[in-house]
Parts: sequence; structure tokens; C-alpha cells
Amino acid sequence: MIAGIKNYDVIFFQLRKNLYSQLESPLKKELNRLSADIKALITSGKKIGEQPVRMLSQVFNLRIKAIKWLAADAPFNYIETLKDLVPQIEELKANKKLEVLTENLLFALRCNQRVAKAMVGADESSTDTFSAVLPQLPEITYKQFIASLAFTIPDDKAVQKILNWTNASLHIELVMLAADIIYDEGLKIPIKTINELAFLVADAAQEYSALATELGILKSSLPVPSFATLSFDNAFIKEQKQLADLGLDDYSGNLINE
Repeated sequence: MIAGIKNYDVIFFQLRKNLYSQLESPLKKELNRLSADIKALITSGKKIGEQPVRMLSQVFNLRIKAIKWLAADAPFNYIETLKDLVPQIEELKANKKLEVLTENLLFALRCNQRVAKAMVGADESSTDTFSAVLPQLPEITYKQFIASLAFTIPDDKAVQKILNWTNASLHIELVMLAADIIYDEGLKIPIKTINELAFLVADAAQEYSALATELGILKSSLPVPSFATLSFDNAFIKEQKQLADLGLDDYSGNLINE
């Protein structure tokens, strides 16, 4: 259950596009740092493919803080947020070089919408419950999250699928932020780099949907996780942090690299 609730894509696009002026200082600094790292990546001239653990960790850790911030003061309807972002993403097409990348981002967004709706449920009460549990999200790091998967799920293949699913989600987030940076700052990025970003997000979106199906979230006879019964055990989260501090970073690192 903890695994499923981590995958909220396009949160950073929302923060940077619509809420930047309202961000608290620590969160704004972390978003700026991530944006700077992504800008350095896309202007480096290096081939852009699947990202290393350092970058994925940065995206994951900031995502958790951002969601908790969004949900802290007012009801946060994630499904409606996804709908609202569609026209804003379509605006990126104004830059002709970004047309294919934008189409792939919209495809990724549609994939995310399908998964989110399947997890939340169709009725309004499920959506309200889903929003209500967001402030309870445990603030654990990427490596602690991986360690918690390894120690709570006995099936190694299932653990790897959840990890790959999460990583696909993180890549979608990263590319969407990269596209917004290119558009807003008018960066002169080689078409080769833009095409690599387009391929990366399309591949991530396909994997995200495929693994959601394999995990029983989409088109499955298995019951969809019920957020009405979702709770976070603070003792469990504390235990996972302690386990990570006792050397499980090495274990989770091995799992990441499988």
C-alpha cells in the first residue's frame, strides 16, 4: 500500500507553473536545486536515458515533501489537478521543436490518469478519502522506501515490479519538468536531446501502464486497493528508517541495480 501511494506524477509541473510564488522557502530551494540539475542535464550535450539513483532519489524525496505541502492546508484533488494540467501542457506546442515531446507528455498524463482513477475509485467519496490520507504520507527517502519494500514483500519479483513502476513514474515527472524549463526559459536545446526526452517519457509511460496492469491496478480481477482503510503506521515507518540507517542502503542499492 505504501508503494502505491508514492506515484503522483506531474506534481513539480504544478508547483513550478502555478504555485511557485506560494512555496515555503525550504521546498522552493529544493525545487530550484532539482530544476538546476535538470537544466544542467539537458544542456550538457550528453545522451539522456534512464537516470541514475542520485537523480531519481532527488525527484522522489522532493515529491513526498511537495504532496504533503499541497495537502496540508486545503483539500487536494489529485484527479482534478491532472485534468487542469492538460491545457497547460498543450501550450508547450507553441515551441515547434517541442511538439513530439508534448504529445508524449500528454500520453504519459493519460496513462497516469487511468492509473489514478483506478486506484481512487469512481465515486466522489473515494476521491475525498484519497485526498484526506495525503497528509499522512510518511516522509521517507527513496532508499528507505526501497528497503521497506524488500522487508515487507516476500516476493522479489513483485518488489522489482513495484520499484520499476515507481522509477517509471519518477522519469515522467523529470521529463515533464525538463520540458517546462526548456519552454519557459527559451533554451536552445538540440533536437537530438529533445527527441531523447520524448523517447524517455514515452518509454516510461508505457512501462508505467504495463506494470500497473501486472500489479493488478488496471484491468485486473484483483481488488483495487481501498484508500478508505489506508493508514500509516508511524512505528513501522520509524522502523524502516532505522533499518536503512543500519546499512540497508547497500541492500537497496543492490536492488536498484538489478
